[in-house]
Amino acid sequence: MMDRETVLIRIAQLGGMERFVSLTTGGLGEMLGISQQSASLNLQRLEKEGLLERTRRGRAHGVRLTRTGMDLLAARFSELSALLGKSREIEVRGTISAGLGEGAYYLSQESYKEQLDENFGFIPFEGTLNVVLSLLDAPLLDLLRRGPGIEVKGFVRDGRTFGSCLCYPCTVNGVKAAIMVPNRTVHKNTLEIVSERRLRDELSLKDGDEVKLVVRYPMDLK
Repeated sequence: MMDRETVLIRIAQLGGMERFVSLTTGGLGEMLGISQQSASLNLQRLEKEGLLERTRRGRAHGVRLTRTGMDLLAARFSELSALLGKSREIEVRGTISAGLGEGAYYLSQESYKEQLDENFGFIPFEGTLNVVLSLLDAPLLDLLRRGPGIEVKGFVRDGRTFGSCLCYPCTVNGVKAAIMVPNRTVHKNTLEIVSERRLRDELSLKDGDEVKLVVRYPMDLK
């Protein structure tokens, strides 16, 4: 059996919240990628549970969602909106790692400084804290690459192109900071973090130390 919400969503997309829609079990099966028999069983189950209503129209059925069916979708929508639509906090752990020393050069650029100050309320220390995520938490970087995030725009200076970044507010062991995810990066499991102060000194950190990050994602801060 397919999950109930998937079947109800397909019927709703055909207009089944507003009216009876003509639908064969074969047609529904094709839409869902299942057999005609499975589609029929799914419709019978949903009708029995009071989630949809059917009327016979020759070989086809007139199908519509009941109020109970619409309430079920509304509840799922609320759950997904709370999960994906507004700001939430994600807690992950990682270990401090030595970087390549490029962060100081990039963060010395006035355009980056000004944009970070405008969006996060601090002028960054000229250097990044590199945090290698644990195996379980590494997928966070892929999530941050997709956005939404606060964009720090790229620019051209003295003939050199400086790329854009997606940035996210965070804390490192409770200290205010921001994650910068460059549009072009070689990192697969490492976060580059900036803050107003040198975090290694502020938090007495050395390579290999574990830190706790609390990241806000996704968000609408403006």
